[in-house]
Amino acid sequence: MEIEEKSWELSLYESLRTPQEAITDSTEIAVSPKSLQSELTCPICLDMLTTTMTTKECLHRFCAECIITALRSGNKECPTCRKKLVSKRSLRHDPNFDQLVANIFPDREEYEEEQQKALAIASKKHSQLLMSGISSAAKAQADHVKMINKKKNLSDYDELLASHAAVGESPDQGDSPQDGDTFPYRPKKKKRNLLENGEGSTALQSNEIEIIFKPHTSLSPEIVERMGEGSTRFIKTSLEASIDHLNKFLEMRLKMEIDNLGEEESEERIESMKLYVFHSNEYVELTGPETLEMVKEDYWKKTTRPLELHYLFNIGPANEP
Repeated sequence: MEIEEKSWELSLYESLRTPQEAITDSTEIAVSPKSLQSELTCPICLDMLTTTMTTKECLHRFCAECIITALRSGNKECPTCRKKLVSKRSLRHDPNFDQLVANIFPDREEYEEEQQKALAIASKKHSQLLMSGISSAAKAQADHVKMINKKKNLSDYDELLASHAAVGESPDQGDSPQDGDTFPYRPKKKKRNLLENGEGSTALQSNEIEIIFKPHTSLSPEIVERMGEGSTRFIKTSLEASIDHLNKFLEMRLKMEIDNLGEEESEERIESMKLYVFHSNEYVELTGPETLEMVKEDYWKKTTRPLELHYLFNIGPANEP
């Protein structure tokens, strides 16, 4: 019986690599463990190689458990170079490399334990820093929201009344008249001149605006005469207030003005209140949804004087109950 001779084929790596002379004397070569990190690390689990197995085709090394699990999952190729691996038979154990790793890291278990402790400490510090950052951000956001809510706590209507009271007139003056002849406060001419000259209040915020209400030229002279000095009004309010808000405010205040000036409670009511701005030598009617910011941007952008709005309305009989 003749025994066939078995031929061994060299891989591409083995056929092209340059042979190295074996070191047979006592020569020692100093190599830093960090420089060998990539050679001692499994490409799959990224940890130090354990029970090393090498592919026969491309000679890449992996942990035995890692590469066998990869092959069983249906990935029939080398995870490093994608060279085809038919089965577990394409792998071989590499005890010499395991011995090399043991020589470089004689206290491997102690080293891995220290690594785990360092990782746990780093993870704990990272978690503490993360929670501290989240807490600081949440607190800053809460403070910011609280500040915004504080600024917007009053409605536009309340801001109008408060700003009106700031120039000397009590908002409850028209609701609870005292006995005898009482008249609402009139702003001093000196203050009016300051406003008309554009000097205004020094405490004006970026989101506020000063307004002067004046009667429209088409308003009945009798009505203007009945209101007297109260026909011109001065307020400071938010730029977010709309024309609807101003209409309602004016209706209420002018109705109180007319009632206070009469001897008896008036049975008349103000209707069809409209506001205009004088622009380009003509009166432009302002619609309800418009905000003061829009009005300022369109008609009053080039001046620092208080915004002048002209009102026009009719007086009709009170609604019957």
